[in-house]
Amino acid sequence: MKIATFYDHILDISRQEGISTVEALKLAREMGVEAVEASGNNIVGREDEMGQELAMADMAISTVPAYFDFGRDGDVERQATPILEAARFLGADKLLVIPGFFAEEDSPEQREAQLVCMEEGVNKLAELAAGYGVSLVMEEYDSELAPYSTMEGVRRFLDRCPGLSAAFDSGNFRFAAQDLLEAYDLLKDRIAHVHLKDRAYSQSNGEEPKMAVDGVPMYPAPVGGGDLPLEKLMDLLKRDGYDGIYTIEHYGSNMTLDYLRQSVAWVKEQLGKK
Repeated sequence: MKIATFYDHILDISRQEGISTVEALKLAREMGVEAVEASGNNIVGREDEMGQELAMADMAISTVPAYFDFGRDGDVERQATPILEAARFLGADKLLVIPGFFAEEDSPEQREAQLVCMEEGVNKLAELAAGYGVSLVMEEYDSELAPYSTMEGVRRFLDRCPGLSAAFDSGNFRFAAQDLLEAYDLLKDRIAHVHLKDRAYSQSNGEEPKMAVDGVPMYPAPVGGGDLPLEKLMDLLKRDGYDGIYTIEHYGSNMTLDYLRQSVAWVKEQLGKK
């Protein structure tokens, strides 16, 4: 088991604390963060620079979130090859596939047709990625225009895409007004990656909320410091033998370094419990 965080959070720490990216990476490494999750936008075209940053901090890259438009563009190889090549160069073995979004004006018939194309694109991508030594995972994405924003949406992709596993995001089911632990029961047989994200229902540091579909405002929080049942989730993951990466996430924080420090301490405590 390893603890990771998002490269975007490292950039936030650099900006908020007035230090370099490498210094921010080293601070995270000293806490016990062993890897970063960096999007395709972070790595394509700057593979050498990213590799040097990670080497200087003794860090690895775990997973590469990547945005595609498979619902409207079936050329999977053109869209995916630069990202897969960058992932292989940097030693990442997972791609978090975000296969596309609906437009608000799309009809139900158009959405279903696009969804089928997304599933076909994910299957093509799985075959292509295997040649690079990369496997695919998918999270429930917190957007109403994502057909995989709910547990049922992710389950449909898993059932129709045998080369896909679940990246279980602890915070995004609340966006869809769904119960985190019910979602775990539905998806637990295919979980290969975990994002640990907490949500708070009250503001603490002047941060902007993200509104859930039921109108509830959700604020960023250190992992274990919000209002979601994350301790129970950790118990279930350990019970069921999950031994992969735990990626700490708290986008939108005004105190990213402090949140990361609290989150790492909490995760270590949970992992150390028998």
